[in-house]
Amino acid sequence: MKNLVIKTKYLVLALLVAFSFSCSPEDGEQGPQGEQGNANVTSVLLENQTINNGNTVFVIPELTQDIYDNGMVYAFVTVTGNDYWEVLPLSTGGSIILEIDRIEVGQVTLKANFTQASLKLRFVLVAGTPAGKTSINISNMSYEEAMDYFGLEY
Repeated sequence: MKNLVIKTKYLVLALLVAFSFSCSPEDGEQGPQGEQGNANVTSVLLENQTINNGNTVFVIPELTQDIYDNGMVYAFVTVTGNDYWEVLPLSTGGSIILEIDRIEVGQVTLKANFTQASLKLRFVLVAGTPAGKTSINISNMSYEEAMDYFGLEY
């Protein structure tokens, strides 16, 4: 038992020494710059709008095919005169009362269970960049295939 404890101490000490040298910032060169994201965000404000019970379509020409394919759409609402915005979906008493029902190129359909005028709507359109690599199932890859796919040395 005593030998096991001594061997374990030496093993832990050896691992600590190995990790302290392998993690130094002087090891290796700076890698290549990765693919950059973007900050292409468009905010569309629609003032003095009416939402009807059921579906209401809002035309948004800035919602392009590229945003539809690769980006995201956020929606906010406020009553004219308020000094705050509420994010959709909007709920009260645990029930959703206003939400995005459909996003299409050039328009957004909101679904409500009420009718109200004098609303301001803000749609924030975030352009995206398609990922450089498609999703894969690495569980079926060999070690070498995975290393090659991710561009790692082995």
